[in-house]
Amino acid sequence: MSRKFIYAIGQLLGNQTWMSYSMHDKEKDTDIKYIPPDRYKAFGGAKLGFVAASFLKGLKSNLVVLSHINLLPVAKLITFFKPKQKVIMFAHGIEVWDTLPKWKTKFLQDKVQVWAVSNYTRDQMIAQHQISPQQITVLNNCLSPFLQLPKHFEKPEYLLEKYQISENAPVIFTLNRLSASEKYKGYDKVIMALGKLKQQNQNFTYLLAGKADDAEHIRLTKLIEENNLVNEVKLIGYLSEEELTPHFLLSDLFIMPSKGEGFGIVFIEAAAHGCKVIGGNIDGSTDALLNGQLGQLINPNQEIEILQAIQNALANKGHQPLQQQRITVEHFGFDSYLKKVKELLNNPVSN
Repeated sequence: MSRKFIYAIGQLLGNQTWMSYSMHDKEKDTDIKYIPPDRYKAFGGAKLGFVAASFLKGLKSNLVVLSHINLLPVAKLITFFKPKQKVIMFAHGIEVWDTLPKWKTKFLQDKVQVWAVSNYTRDQMIAQHQISPQQITVLNNCLSPFLQLPKHFEKPEYLLEKYQISENAPVIFTLNRLSASEKYKGYDKVIMALGKLKQQNQNFTYLLAGKADDAEHIRLTKLIEENNLVNEVKLIGYLSEEELTPHFLLSDLFIMPSKGEGFGIVFIEAAAHGCKVIGGNIDGSTDALLNGQLGQLINPNQEIEILQAIQNALANKGHQPLQQQRITVEHFGFDSYLKKVKELLNNPVSN
Protein backbone atom coordinates (compact mmCIF):
# COMPACT_ATOMS: atom_id res chain seq x y z
CA MET A 1 0.00 0.00 0.00
CA SER A 2 2.78 2.43 0.91
CA ARG A 3 4.49 1.98 -2.46
CA LYS A 4 1.29 2.83 -4.31
CA PHE A 5 0.64 5.90 -2.16
CA ILE A 6 4.25 7.07 -2.61
CA TYR A 7 3.90 6.63 -6.37
CA ALA A 8 0.66 8.64 -6.29
CA ILE A 9 2.38 11.44 -4.36
CA GLY A 10 5.14 11.50 -6.95
CA GLN A 11 2.57 11.79 -9.74
CA LEU A 12 0.73 14.60 -7.98
CA LEU A 13 3.61 16.65 -6.59
CA GLY A 14 6.25 16.11 -9.26
CA ASN A 15 9.27 18.29 -8.52
CA GLN A 16 7.78 19.90 -5.41
CA THR A 17 9.69 19.31 -2.19
CA TRP A 18 8.64 16.07 -0.53
CA MET A 19 10.33 13.03 1.00
CA SER A 20 9.44 9.53 2.12
CA TYR A 21 11.25 7.84 5.00
CA SER A 22 11.12 4.15 5.91
CA MET A 23 12.23 2.92 9.32
CA HIS A 24 12.85 -0.73 8.46
CA ASP A 25 13.51 -0.99 4.71
CA LYS A 26 17.02 -1.02 3.29
CA GLU A 27 18.30 1.21 0.50
CA LYS A 28 19.20 -1.80 -1.68
CA ASP A 29 15.56 -2.93 -1.63
CA THR A 30 14.21 0.35 -3.02
CA ASP A 31 11.98 -0.22 -6.06
CA ILE A 32 12.77 2.79 -8.22
CA LYS A 33 9.65 2.19 -10.31
CA TYR A 34 7.67 3.65 -7.44
CA ILE A 35 9.95 6.42 -6.20
CA PRO A 36 13.15 8.19 -7.32
CA PRO A 37 16.04 7.40 -4.96
CA ASP A 38 16.49 11.09 -4.15
CA ARG A 39 12.95 11.20 -2.71
CA TYR A 40 13.34 8.18 -0.46
CA LYS A 41 15.51 7.31 2.50
CA ALA A 42 15.53 3.85 4.07
CA PHE A 43 16.97 3.56 7.58
CA GLY A 44 17.33 -0.23 7.74
CA GLY A 45 16.03 -0.49 11.31
CA ALA A 46 17.98 2.49 12.71
CA LYS A 47 15.06 3.83 14.73
CA LEU A 48 16.80 6.83 16.30
CA GLY A 49 18.05 8.02 12.92
CA PHE A 50 14.58 7.59 11.43
CA VAL A 51 12.89 9.50 14.25
CA ALA A 52 15.43 12.34 14.15
CA ALA A 53 15.21 12.76 10.36
CA SER A 54 11.40 12.53 10.38
CA PHE A 55 11.15 15.06 13.20
CA LEU A 56 13.37 17.61 11.47
CA LYS A 57 11.64 17.13 8.13
CA GLY A 58 8.23 17.33 9.77
CA LEU A 59 9.02 20.72 11.30
CA LYS A 60 9.63 22.07 7.78
CA SER A 61 6.64 20.39 6.13
CA ASN A 62 3.05 21.47 5.61
CA LEU A 63 1.79 17.90 5.99
CA VAL A 64 2.98 14.71 7.68
CA VAL A 65 1.57 11.34 6.52
CA LEU A 66 2.02 8.23 8.67
CA SER A 67 1.75 4.78 7.11
CA HIS A 68 1.01 3.06 10.46
CA ILE A 69 -0.25 3.87 13.95
CA ASN A 70 3.10 2.79 15.44
CA LEU A 71 4.55 6.00 13.98
CA LEU A 72 2.28 8.22 16.11
CA PRO A 73 5.09 9.05 18.59
CA VAL A 74 6.95 10.82 15.77
CA ALA A 75 3.89 12.91 14.94
CA LYS A 76 3.32 13.68 18.61
CA LEU A 77 6.89 14.93 18.90
CA ILE A 78 6.45 17.15 15.84
CA THR A 79 3.17 18.63 17.07
CA PHE A 80 4.70 19.37 20.48
CA PHE A 81 6.92 21.93 18.77
CA LYS A 82 4.50 22.71 15.93
CA PRO A 83 0.97 22.44 17.40
CA LYS A 84 -0.91 23.24 14.17
CA GLN A 85 0.91 20.66 12.06
CA LYS A 86 -1.45 18.71 9.77
CA VAL A 87 -1.16 14.95 10.33
CA ILE A 88 -2.72 12.15 8.28
CA MET A 89 -2.52 8.50 9.36
CA PHE A 90 -3.41 5.39 7.39
CA ALA A 91 -5.52 2.86 9.31
CA HIS A 92 -5.34 -0.65 7.90
CA GLY A 93 -6.96 -3.22 10.17
CA ILE A 94 -6.28 -5.08 13.38
CA GLU A 95 -3.63 -2.58 14.51
CA VAL A 96 -6.40 0.00 15.11
CA TRP A 97 -9.39 -2.19 15.95
CA ASP A 98 -8.58 -3.04 19.56
CA THR A 99 -7.80 -1.08 22.72
CA LEU A 100 -5.11 1.59 22.35
CA PRO A 101 -3.05 3.44 24.97
CA LYS A 102 -4.98 6.46 26.21
CA TRP A 103 -2.48 8.95 24.80
CA LYS A 104 -2.84 7.45 21.31
CA THR A 105 -6.62 7.64 21.46
CA LYS A 106 -6.50 11.25 22.67
CA PHE A 107 -3.94 12.22 20.05
CA LEU A 108 -6.02 10.63 17.29
CA GLN A 109 -9.12 12.43 18.51
CA ASP A 110 -7.41 15.81 18.73
CA LYS A 111 -4.75 15.96 16.05
CA VAL A 112 -5.07 13.36 13.31
CA GLN A 113 -7.01 12.94 10.10
CA VAL A 114 -7.44 9.20 9.49
CA TRP A 115 -7.52 7.54 6.08
CA ALA A 116 -9.02 4.09 6.60
CA VAL A 117 -8.57 1.41 3.95
CA SER A 118 -12.13 0.12 4.38
CA ASN A 119 -15.51 1.07 5.80
CA TYR A 120 -15.14 -1.74 8.32
CA THR A 121 -11.92 -0.26 9.71
CA ARG A 122 -13.54 3.17 9.77
CA ASP A 123 -16.55 1.88 11.70
CA GLN A 124 -14.33 0.00 14.16
CA MET A 125 -12.32 3.14 14.93
CA ILE A 126 -15.45 5.19 15.49
CA ALA A 127 -16.91 2.56 17.82
CA GLN A 128 -13.72 1.61 19.69
CA HIS A 129 -11.98 4.96 20.00
CA GLN A 130 -14.77 7.51 19.62
CA ILE A 131 -13.06 9.13 16.66
CA SER A 132 -15.33 11.69 15.03
CA PRO A 133 -16.77 10.38 11.76
CA GLN A 134 -15.75 13.69 10.17
CA GLN A 135 -12.10 12.87 10.92
CA ILE A 136 -12.09 9.54 9.07
CA THR A 137 -12.15 9.13 5.30
CA VAL A 138 -12.19 5.80 3.49
CA LEU A 139 -9.45 5.39 0.91
CA ASN A 140 -9.62 1.83 -0.40
CA ASN A 141 -6.42 0.11 -1.44
CA CYS A 142 -5.79 -0.18 -5.17
CA LEU A 143 -4.14 -2.27 -7.85
CA SER A 144 -0.51 -1.64 -8.71
CA PRO A 145 0.02 1.06 -11.35
CA PHE A 146 2.40 -1.37 -13.07
CA LEU A 147 0.08 -4.38 -13.12
CA GLN A 148 -0.28 -5.76 -16.65
CA LEU A 149 -3.73 -7.29 -16.75
CA PRO A 150 -4.50 -10.15 -19.16
CA LYS A 151 -6.82 -9.74 -22.12
CA HIS A 152 -7.22 -13.49 -22.50
CA PHE A 153 -7.82 -15.98 -19.72
CA GLU A 154 -6.39 -19.30 -20.87
CA LYS A 155 -4.75 -21.48 -18.25
CA PRO A 156 -0.95 -21.61 -18.59
CA GLU A 157 0.02 -25.03 -19.93
CA TYR A 158 3.30 -25.12 -18.02
CA LEU A 159 1.48 -24.75 -14.68
CA LEU A 160 -1.03 -27.46 -15.56
CA GLU A 161 1.97 -29.71 -16.19
CA LYS A 162 3.89 -28.53 -13.13
CA TYR A 163 1.03 -29.30 -10.75
CA GLN A 164 -0.22 -32.30 -12.76
CA ILE A 165 -3.70 -30.84 -13.19
CA SER A 166 -6.02 -32.11 -15.91
CA GLU A 167 -7.36 -29.29 -18.08
CA ASN A 168 -10.95 -29.95 -17.04
CA ALA A 169 -10.32 -30.05 -13.27
CA PRO A 170 -11.35 -26.80 -11.54
CA VAL A 171 -8.54 -25.07 -9.66
CA ILE A 172 -9.19 -23.39 -6.31
CA PHE A 173 -6.55 -20.95 -5.06
CA THR A 174 -5.63 -19.24 -1.79
CA LEU A 175 -2.66 -16.92 -1.33
CA ASN A 176 -1.45 -15.66 2.05
CA ARG A 177 1.22 -16.20 4.68
CA LEU A 178 0.72 -19.55 6.40
CA SER A 179 1.21 -19.10 10.12
CA ALA A 180 -0.57 -19.90 13.35
CA SER A 181 -1.05 -16.13 13.75
CA GLU A 182 -2.76 -15.96 10.34
CA LYS A 183 -5.39 -18.65 10.93
CA TYR A 184 -8.09 -15.96 10.81
CA LYS A 185 -7.59 -16.11 7.02
CA GLY A 186 -9.72 -19.30 7.05
CA TYR A 187 -7.65 -21.57 4.80
CA ASP A 188 -7.96 -24.42 7.30
CA LYS A 189 -11.75 -24.17 7.11
CA VAL A 190 -11.47 -24.33 3.32
CA ILE A 191 -9.55 -27.61 3.61
CA MET A 192 -12.26 -29.08 5.86
CA ALA A 193 -15.00 -27.94 3.46
CA LEU A 194 -13.11 -29.47 0.53
CA GLY A 195 -12.94 -32.77 2.40
CA LYS A 196 -16.72 -32.87 2.28
CA LEU A 197 -16.72 -31.76 -1.35
CA LYS A 198 -14.53 -34.70 -2.27
CA GLN A 199 -17.00 -37.04 -0.61
CA GLN A 200 -19.53 -35.78 -3.19
CA ASN A 201 -17.18 -37.00 -5.96
CA GLN A 202 -16.30 -33.48 -7.09
CA ASN A 203 -12.99 -33.28 -8.93
CA PHE A 204 -10.74 -30.30 -8.03
CA THR A 205 -7.23 -29.12 -7.15
CA TYR A 206 -6.61 -26.72 -4.28
CA LEU A 207 -3.43 -24.64 -4.47
CA LEU A 208 -2.50 -23.11 -1.13
CA ALA A 209 0.30 -20.59 -1.67
CA GLY A 210 2.39 -18.75 0.86
CA LYS A 211 5.44 -19.28 3.01
CA ALA A 212 4.60 -21.57 5.93
CA ASP A 213 6.40 -21.67 9.25
CA ASP A 214 7.37 -25.13 10.48
CA ALA A 215 4.57 -25.50 13.02
CA GLU A 216 1.90 -24.46 10.54
CA HIS A 217 3.26 -26.74 7.81
CA ILE A 218 3.00 -29.71 10.18
CA ARG A 219 -0.54 -28.71 11.22
CA LEU A 220 -1.71 -28.28 7.62
CA THR A 221 -0.14 -31.54 6.47
CA LYS A 222 -1.99 -33.37 9.23
CA LEU A 223 -5.26 -31.58 8.38
CA ILE A 224 -4.89 -32.49 4.71
CA GLU A 225 -4.34 -36.15 5.60
CA GLU A 226 -7.30 -36.19 8.02
CA ASN A 227 -9.58 -34.91 5.26
CA ASN A 228 -8.26 -37.40 2.68
CA LEU A 229 -6.98 -34.62 0.40
CA VAL A 230 -3.35 -35.62 -0.13
CA ASN A 231 -3.83 -35.73 -3.91
CA GLU A 232 -6.07 -32.66 -4.13
CA VAL A 233 -4.32 -30.07 -1.93
CA LYS A 234 -0.91 -28.75 -2.91
CA LEU A 235 1.14 -26.51 -0.61
CA ILE A 236 3.09 -24.60 -3.25
CA GLY A 237 5.05 -22.20 -1.04
CA TYR A 238 6.04 -18.60 -1.67
CA LEU A 239 5.15 -16.99 -5.00
CA SER A 240 7.07 -14.03 -6.38
CA GLU A 241 5.25 -11.02 -7.78
CA GLU A 242 6.00 -12.24 -11.31
CA GLU A 243 4.36 -15.60 -10.59
CA LEU A 244 1.02 -14.18 -9.43
CA THR A 245 -0.61 -13.49 -12.80
CA PRO A 246 -0.02 -17.03 -14.17
CA HIS A 247 -1.41 -18.55 -10.96
CA PHE A 248 -4.50 -16.35 -11.02
CA LEU A 249 -5.06 -17.36 -14.65
CA LEU A 250 -4.67 -21.01 -13.69
CA SER A 251 -7.38 -20.65 -11.04
CA ASP A 252 -11.11 -20.85 -11.50
CA LEU A 253 -11.81 -19.68 -7.96
CA PHE A 254 -9.94 -17.61 -5.40
CA ILE A 255 -11.08 -18.13 -1.81
CA MET A 256 -10.05 -16.56 1.48
CA PRO A 257 -12.85 -16.64 4.07
CA SER A 258 -11.10 -14.27 6.42
CA LYS A 259 -12.53 -12.77 9.58
CA GLY A 260 -9.77 -10.26 10.31
CA GLU A 261 -8.97 -8.60 7.00
CA GLY A 262 -8.54 -4.84 6.94
CA PHE A 263 -9.21 -4.76 3.20
CA GLY A 264 -7.60 -7.63 1.28
CA ILE A 265 -5.62 -6.46 -1.76
CA VAL A 266 -5.35 -10.06 -2.95
CA PHE A 267 -9.14 -10.09 -3.52
CA ILE A 268 -8.99 -7.26 -6.04
CA GLU A 269 -5.91 -8.78 -7.68
CA ALA A 270 -7.79 -12.06 -8.14
CA ALA A 271 -10.89 -10.31 -9.44
CA ALA A 272 -8.82 -8.21 -11.85
CA HIS A 273 -7.48 -11.46 -13.32
CA GLY A 274 -11.02 -12.72 -13.90
CA CYS A 275 -11.25 -15.21 -11.02
CA LYS A 276 -14.45 -16.03 -9.24
CA VAL A 277 -13.93 -14.93 -5.64
CA ILE A 278 -15.19 -15.92 -2.18
CA GLY A 279 -14.49 -13.83 0.92
CA GLY A 280 -15.78 -13.30 4.45
CA ASN A 281 -18.65 -10.96 5.28
CA ILE A 282 -17.55 -9.74 8.72
CA ASP A 283 -14.43 -7.69 7.97
CA GLY A 284 -12.90 -5.38 5.35
CA SER A 285 -13.28 -8.04 2.66
CA THR A 286 -16.74 -6.58 2.02
CA ASP A 287 -15.12 -3.40 0.64
CA ALA A 288 -12.74 -5.34 -1.61
CA LEU A 289 -15.62 -7.40 -3.03
CA LEU A 290 -17.89 -4.35 -3.42
CA ASN A 291 -20.43 -5.83 -1.01
CA GLY A 292 -20.84 -8.91 -3.17
CA GLN A 293 -20.57 -7.40 -6.65
CA LEU A 294 -17.16 -8.96 -7.24
CA GLY A 295 -17.71 -12.25 -5.45
CA GLN A 296 -19.62 -14.25 -2.87
CA LEU A 297 -19.56 -13.04 0.74
CA ILE A 298 -20.08 -15.74 3.36
CA ASN A 299 -19.90 -16.15 7.10
CA PRO A 300 -16.32 -17.37 7.59
CA ASN A 301 -17.28 -19.13 10.82
CA GLN A 302 -19.76 -21.39 9.04
CA GLU A 303 -18.13 -24.31 7.23
CA ILE A 304 -21.41 -25.16 5.52
CA GLU A 305 -21.53 -21.68 3.95
CA ILE A 306 -17.96 -22.09 2.70
CA LEU A 307 -18.85 -25.44 1.14
CA GLN A 308 -22.02 -24.11 -0.49
CA ALA A 309 -20.21 -21.07 -1.87
CA ILE A 310 -17.53 -23.28 -3.43
CA GLN A 311 -20.23 -25.50 -4.95
CA ASN A 312 -22.04 -22.45 -6.34
CA ALA A 313 -18.83 -21.02 -7.82
CA LEU A 314 -17.82 -24.29 -9.49
CA ALA A 315 -21.32 -24.73 -10.90
CA ASN A 316 -21.40 -21.17 -12.30
CA LYS A 317 -20.77 -21.57 -16.02
CA GLY A 318 -21.89 -18.03 -16.90
CA HIS A 319 -19.01 -16.22 -15.23
CA GLN A 320 -17.55 -13.46 -17.41
CA PRO A 321 -13.91 -12.80 -16.48
CA LEU A 322 -13.53 -9.74 -18.72
CA GLN A 323 -16.54 -8.07 -17.11
CA GLN A 324 -15.16 -8.98 -13.67
CA GLN A 325 -11.89 -7.33 -14.62
CA ARG A 326 -13.60 -4.20 -15.96
CA ILE A 327 -15.61 -3.61 -12.79
CA THR A 328 -12.54 -4.20 -10.62
CA VAL A 329 -10.38 -1.73 -12.52
CA GLU A 330 -13.18 0.83 -12.56
CA HIS A 331 -13.35 0.82 -8.76
CA PHE A 332 -9.82 -0.16 -7.69
CA GLY A 333 -7.55 0.79 -10.59
CA PHE A 334 -4.67 3.15 -9.89
CA ASP A 335 -6.21 6.00 -11.89
CA SER A 336 -9.26 6.01 -9.61
CA TYR A 337 -6.99 5.86 -6.55
CA LEU A 338 -4.89 8.78 -7.81
CA LYS A 339 -7.99 10.89 -8.35
CA LYS A 340 -9.22 10.16 -4.81
CA VAL A 341 -5.84 10.96 -3.24
CA LYS A 342 -5.78 14.26 -5.10
CA GLU A 343 -9.26 15.13 -3.85
CA LEU A 344 -8.32 14.27 -0.26
CA LEU A 345 -5.14 16.32 -0.33
CA ASN A 346 -6.93 19.29 -1.84
CA ASN A 347 -9.84 19.08 0.59
CA PRO A 348 -8.40 17.96 3.93
CA VAL A 349 -10.68 17.46 6.88
CA SER A 350 -9.94 20.10 9.51
CA ASN A 351 -9.71 18.77 13.06
